[in-house]
Parts: sequence; structure tokens; C-alpha cells
Amino acid sequence: MAERKHSRPIGEFYGNIGTCFWTFFIPLAIYYFYGIMVMHQGRLVPPSPGFYYDLIFGLPDGLSIRPCFGPTVVSLTWVSLQALGEMLLPAKICEGVALKSGRKLLYPMNGLLCFFLSNLGVVLASYFGIIKPYYVFLNMGALLTEAVITSYLMALWLYVDFGLLWKRHVGDEEFEEDWGVFSLKDFWNDFFMGVVRNPRLFRSCLKVPFDLKRFWNARPGLTGWVLLNVSYLAAMYYNCRLPSPYASDDSVFFASHSARSASIKALFANADPNSFCDATGSLSNLGGTAIFITLAHWYYIFDYNLVEPAYLTTTDIRHDLFGFMLTYGDWGFLSRYYPISFMGFLSMQGGAHAGFISKNYFYSGLGITMYVIGMILFRITNIEKHLFRDFMNNGGDADKYRSPLSTRMFFGDKKVQYMQTKEGSLLLVSGFWGLARHFNYVGDLSMCIGWAVSCYNPTSPFPWLPISYCIYFWLMDCHRCWRDEVRCAKKYKDDWIKYKQIVPYAILPGVW
Repeated sequence: MAERKHSRPIGEFYGNIGTCFWTFFIPLAIYYFYGIMVMHQGRLVPPSPGFYYDLIFGLPDGLSIRPCFGPTVVSLTWVSLQALGEMLLPAKICEGVALKSGRKLLYPMNGLLCFFLSNLGVVLASYFGIIKPYYVFLNMGALLTEAVITSYLMALWLYVDFGLLWKRHVGDEEFEEDWGVFSLKDFWNDFFMGVVRNPRLFRSCLKVPFDLKRFWNARPGLTGWVLLNVSYLAAMYYNCRLPSPYASDDSVFFASHSARSASIKALFANADPNSFCDATGSLSNLGGTAIFITLAHWYYIFDYNLVEPAYLTTTDIRHDLFGFMLTYGDWGFLSRYYPISFMGFLSMQGGAHAGFISKNYFYSGLGITMYVIGMILFRITNIEKHLFRDFMNNGGDADKYRSPLSTRMFFGDKKVQYMQTKEGSLLLVSGFWGLARHFNYVGDLSMCIGWAVSCYNPTSPFPWLPISYCIYFWLMDCHRCWRDEVRCAKKYKDDWIKYKQIVPYAILPGVW
């Protein structure tokens, strides 16, 4: 029998009470943001039972959050094709970082090929009439609910198979000391956080077993996000408009759902969803903001796939467990909320009195500038650390290491400075990593603000939805920073205290 040790995080989300709350609150919050988008063009309204009732029963199939057969089949077919792509397409095999057991797992790296084939496949499916280009515009409500159901079921299966029945997996190469359920009283914590780190499937028929967490993190959600964006862009091109109860003199900031409920239900009761979009499209509907955000998000995922092996060194793969936080986070949250926050919001402005946001040149330009600066920082800080680790892990001599050009441009051609820990890890203390311990977050935090700024137009509904994404993302990164700090303090002990003395700031130099 393998020796087990409960070394998983405890109390990160306030234990059972906190994780139970987030398990149900997060999907409910995403439904809320979707509801204000389709019924109020993005205006904030107080949530109420009537609001959710209308979201379920007051809208046509597809737009409503009632589960529908068609969108469910489309969504699960997408996941299945992504899985087949990872398993069957040619791939370079890369080695991940060492597990607690000392073993290193192998991973197929064919993300870039899968990404391009996925893009091509969706374009061809639209061209040949298999699926409408603006399918997401008419069916996002049902797609949201499919993701919720799938995520709950997957998390429950993981809890049972790898948690309660952990002994079945003792012989698996990825098995670690902290797998499985240690106490039934921690059900909600284990269900949400996870009881397994790298569950693998189909080991008997694949040369490299199918790593479910890495796949779920990397393929259906990330690629799905940018293609759902494209579908919303297509909806704007085809002039898709939902009926709106608002006039030009109504507030662009706030509204009352109860005051508009009867009008909303009447408008949709008499509307044919097939009439929401035109048969032919017009490029004049596509403003710079919509094109910019679609391309920016698309490049973000392209760039991820371009340097896919670097992802194997991230916290997501090395440390995070696989429970509802990731089953829903990677599918129901990332691939649904992200498109809703920006492209969904922009596409719904066609039904508003000001029409599509296509002439906010100043705010669009400001947002693009912030994004470009953020993207550069994100790219060069992460590649600096990755190249150094890769060089040293392959037997390199630090005296012979030369920082990448992007680092030398800002800090000069100086000898790399690092700290050797007793645990064996190397911590960079020069270049961008000498500015702050998590300086790579600055790029992400800047990019999302640029996206939100570009969505602002004085005569259109205020971009609460894009701003909600920024709030979430900043909170997530700050929480991730705190989790990293706690984990590293336990891992490096006294060395971490010395490291913090050398690099005193967490994210923002001179601030925090």
C-alpha cells in the first residue's frame, strides 16, 4: 500500500463553507452577467427571483438558460473532437516537471496544430451551412447550462473515482501521496479544490496517456473562447439584434428588471429568433474595438500554443488539483464568461438605441495601446524565466548564460543573478524578476484593462461587463499571488525569507 500524506491546501476558500458557497454562487453570477447582457444590453439591475425566472422562461430556446438538445450536442461534440485531436494528431513529446514522487510525466505537444485545425474546421462548417456563423449569439444561454451540468458531473466523477476509490490508482505513474479522500467531512472542500492532480486516462491504448487536467486546461476552453468570440463578431457582421425595451433617453448605467419584465417578455414572445439576424452581412457594423478584441484574444491563445511546453512549468499543472474549481473554471467560466464579457457585450449593442460601438476611436486607441504594452510585458517576463530554467535544468553553466534580447534591451547585457535554494530550485533576482516576485502578472493585469477601456462609448450602455472581467481577473491574480507566496514559504522556508529581502515587492514595484 502506498504511503499517503495529506499535504493538500486546506482553508484557501474558507473550507467547506466557502467552497460550498463558491460552487453554486459562481455559476449563478455568470447567469446574472449573461442575463443583463441579453435583456438589458449590459445595464446593471438588482438580481431578483423575477430576473432569473425571465432568464429561464421569458426567452426563446437557446437564448434562455434552459438546457437544449442541439447546443448540448454541439458543445460535447466540440470537446470530443478536441480530445481526439490531442490523442491522434502528430505531436512532439515533452517531459513535465518532477512530481512529489520524483517522476516526470510525458505530454504530447500538438496544440498549435490542433488550434489551427479547429479554426479551419469551424470556418468550413459555417461555410458549408453545418452551423450558422452567429450560432453563439442565438444559443449562449443553453451553452451556459450545458457547461454547468458537465462541470458538476465531471467534478463528482473525479471525487468518486480518484477520491473515494483512490486505491485503484496506486499503481498509476502519476499517483502522489496526497491523492484521494482523507475525510468525508471535507466533501465540499475536496469537491471544489479536487482530490487528484494529474488524472490520466486510456493508458492501455495510448503511448502517452491522456492527461485530463492538462487537456481541460488547454484545449476545449481556450480555443473555444476565441472561436465563440469570432461567432459574436459574425453576429455583428450579420447585424444580429435582440429586441430592446430601452429608448434613447433611458439610463445607460442602471435599470430595474421588474419595471421592464413585462416589456421584455412581450418583445420576445412575439419575436422569431430566425429574424434576429440578416441574411447578408456588412463590414460597417464591425468597429475597431470588436476587431481588436477578437484578434487580441485570438493571438493570446495562439501565443500560448506557440510556446506550449512552457505551460508545463506553471502552477496550473505543477500544483493545482483538479476539482470543480477547474472543471467549471476552464469550461463554464473561461469559455463562456470570457466571450460574454467583451464580444457578447459588444454584439448586444446592435439592439441598443446607439447601435454597434464602431466609432469610439479615442477609447479604442487607448485600449489598444494599453494592451500592446501589457502583451509585451507578459511575453518577455515569462520567456525570461522559462529560458533561464530550461538552460539550467539541462546542465547549463550560469556564468555562460546570456539573458534574452528583450531583457538586455531594458537592463543591459549583465550577468544573470539568481538564488540557489536548499531545496534545489533556482530563483531569478535580476531583470524583470528583480523588480517583483510576480512581475509577470503586470502584463495580464494591464491587458484586461485595455480591453475594457476600448469597449467604452459615451452614448452606449456602460461597459459593466468588461469591467466585471477586470475585477475578477485582478482578484484572481492577487489570490493566486497569495497562494504562491504561501506555497513557496512552505517549500523554501528560510530561503524564501532571504528571497523576499532581495526582491521585496510581490507584483507592483514600489507599491506591493
